[in-house]
Amino acid sequence: MIRRRIRPLRRGQGCQLNLPPEERELLKILPVELATLIKGLDRGAEPPESMRRLFPRAYVSDDGAEQAYAASTRAELSERHQQALATLADTAHATALDEEQMAGWMTALNDLRLFLGTVLGVTDDESWVPIGPPDSEVVIYHYLTMLQSELIDVMEQWLPDPVPGADDLAPDDPWGEPLGGLRWDGTPRPEWPPRPDQ
Repeated sequence: MIRRRIRPLRRGQGCQLNLPPEERELLKILPVELATLIKGLDRGAEPPESMRRLFPRAYVSDDGAEQAYAASTRAELSERHQQALATLADTAHATALDEEQMAGWMTALNDLRLFLGTVLGVTDDESWVPIGPPDSEVVIYHYLTMLQSELIDVMEQWLPDPVPGADDLAPDDPWGEPLGGLRWDGTPRPEWPPRPDQ
């Protein structure tokens, strides 16, 4: 039986961390390294290829519009990345996390995976296979994936129970496609097409 590293505390009270010292040290070092790279970015320039998933382009074919978008959003996005990474580094040796800290871990683990995944050339988690024997970056990538999965499992337990039968009343997408697997809260379907006065 695989020992889970993240376990829920009482409902809504956060989670317990059962991590060995070497893993905690890794989770303290990695976010600091990535945060340093992010902080050193020239905010007026295109981010390097290794960070393209952390700072995705909003305008793929319009460089002028992309530069304007980056100028208005890059600083805030950079700050959010750094705050989440700081939360992970600062709480890597904690025995428990509250909900706010868990949210920071979720963002930071995702950022680290996106960065490493880009460096490793990961395109699809299900089909991607590393070339040659796994090196330390591949092992770390899979470790972060496992840790994020456990965190999701804990947070998922706090979701409210679905309303029985609510999916039966889920409206179709205006383009004719059903809402593929998304839970619906029972909100009445809006009139489609909308009336001219709406």
